[in-house]
Amino acid sequence: MPEASYQVTVAGVIPAELLAELRDLTVNVEPPETVLHGSLPDQSAVVGLISRIHGLGLRLIEVRRLPPEEAPEQPPGPPGS
Repeated sequence: MPEASYQVTVAGVIPAELLAELRDLTVNVEPPETVLHGSLPDQSAVVGLISRIHGLGLRLIEVRRLPPEEAPEQPPGPPGS
């Protein structure tokens, strides 16, 4: 099954330690929220992200699976990726 794109909205600003783990997601700070967009390989990855957000004491506002036509364009990876 191909990766699915998701939009995850969190209240406030995500700490730098979590942002470092989210290199593959697009991060948009839209005060008072942070919105993450990107592809996740499976439901386990979605649950892991939600658990990490919860473990940092952040308030999760929304998790939404995006239909293919709403998925943001992913920038090309570095050569050889």
